[in-house]
Amino acid sequence: MSDRRRGLAVLLSLAVIASLSACVSIPSSGSVDQGVSINEDSSGGNVQYNPEGPVAGAKQQDILKGFVAAFTSATNGYAVAKQYLSSDFQSKWDPRTAVQVRNGPARIAQVDDTSMEYSFTASATVDPFGAYKGGSQPFTLDFSFVKERGQWRISSAPSGIVLSDQTFQRIFVPSPIYFFDADNQHLVPDLRWFPNGTAATRVAAALLQGPPAWLTGSVFSRFPDGTQLSDGSSVVVDSGVARVDLSKEASAATAKDRQLMQVQLSESLRSVPSISRVSLSVEGTPLQIDDLGASGPQADTKVDPQALVFRQNEFGFYANGKVASLSGLSTKVVALNPDAATLSSDQTVAAVLARGGVSIVRKGTTAATATAPPIDTRPGLIPPSLDESGYVWSVPTSSPNAINVYDETGQLHQLTSPGLPADAQIVSLEISRDGARVAILLSTSTGPRLVVAAILRDEKQVPLSLGTPILDVSFDGDVAVDASWADQLTVATLVISEGQSNVQLFTVGGQRVSLDPFVPAAAIVGGNSGQDGLRALGADHTIWTYRGSWQSSKITADFIATQR
Repeated sequence: MSDRRRGLAVLLSLAVIASLSACVSIPSSGSVDQGVSINEDSSGGNVQYNPEGPVAGAKQQDILKGFVAAFTSATNGYAVAKQYLSSDFQSKWDPRTAVQVRNGPARIAQVDDTSMEYSFTASATVDPFGAYKGGSQPFTLDFSFVKERGQWRISSAPSGIVLSDQTFQRIFVPSPIYFFDADNQHLVPDLRWFPNGTAATRVAAALLQGPPAWLTGSVFSRFPDGTQLSDGSSVVVDSGVARVDLSKEASAATAKDRQLMQVQLSESLRSVPSISRVSLSVEGTPLQIDDLGASGPQADTKVDPQALVFRQNEFGFYANGKVASLSGLSTKVVALNPDAATLSSDQTVAAVLARGGVSIVRKGTTAATATAPPIDTRPGLIPPSLDESGYVWSVPTSSPNAINVYDETGQLHQLTSPGLPADAQIVSLEISRDGARVAILLSTSTGPRLVVAAILRDEKQVPLSLGTPILDVSFDGDVAVDASWADQLTVATLVISEGQSNVQLFTVGGQRVSLDPFVPAAAIVGGNSGQDGLRALGADHTIWTYRGSWQSSKITADFIATQR
């Protein structure tokens, strides 16, 4: 057993008898959202709010409450909400500046005869291009009132809207927009949020803004610089075809870039249910674009649905009571007496952690029983990760900033210090399947901490450094155990609390979800179906799967390997 496993076993044992204080829940909505009727189909989807306009003789507080309640409808540019505004202020108020997601009740206070305050705590903010940023923050918004034709109306208000968290999740649709890696082989998502009914145009507009700051230098858009939707145009959906008219800058694109532009838009608009195909034009002139077909870049790389395990001195995919070996590779992995492994997407390379360190094992390069020499022999190494450019990532648990990357020859390329806390321990490091992002789980003095950032590379795709994290969050837990990409947008974290395993799903650019607790576990790996593709390895080496709840497979393994 490796030093890391032995130490983890001790921590798991301690965690079983540890106790933590109970969590306190926060109310998710208040009594301010009034005057709204809701239509919903029998499936529970397609929610449509129907807020009411102002009534004659309404007091200032009623006007403010009605105005906030009308934020639930974006129809005709928030037409109902604008009925609560004075005639000269209607054109000045911009509802799309930001969305504050309110957590808990709001408070309304009278300041003087013509002004009021609206106070609340926001759990997240969504910017004009749909980017979601979590974080608790108090807000106090100022409103002024004036009488028009004997009726109170709002004459001054902050731009943007406020929604309770529950209402936000009903109205706003998660819409990933896609960019390319440097080689145009993989599509990398960035999650955005837009209100129902406006998503198609806003997705296209957001995509044309280019990569967000946190992904800049890691991903690329293939639309020529300056390309926008043509003047005054919106995305028109006709019989399932989204017709997108672009500004003149798009005419500079090469034939290949036009194909990639079509792929970017098609994948980004896939979240809009009414769209099945995308048609591009430039200032009204249709673009002739050949379909890339199955050879085009993939938005969501799939892995083998079977568990990849090391079990009873065999390494391979487990099915029907047997381990199916990988020809030319499994025997080399077994020869190392491994503690952990990651398999490349083409199943020809494995990065393996064993007692002697981290090794690269390749199919067919040496004799079947030859033992691959270690490329990293530093003590206390955590399980290595592989990226799509063939680099192996390795780091000691006690030195989170000492991340080394090794190319296919074993040559060292030291990553510029990512600026992680020096007094923390790094528990897990895993590269996303598109190779553009990394998820890092730390154990700190204040508890587990998850960091997700982009990977910056040089022109030869050598990893150089990490970008500014899009996600850097501390959360409750006694023992930080493991983390894995559950899908292209979600990281699953495994911690031990009160003697049980707790798994949280962190959506990059969205909310987090907690799964039901289960027995203490030592590792977690992702699959193909988000949370329903998760597998965990119990402390007793039993494999657990998630299918709406955690279920024991009754199958044991020394470890579950990560597939790329």
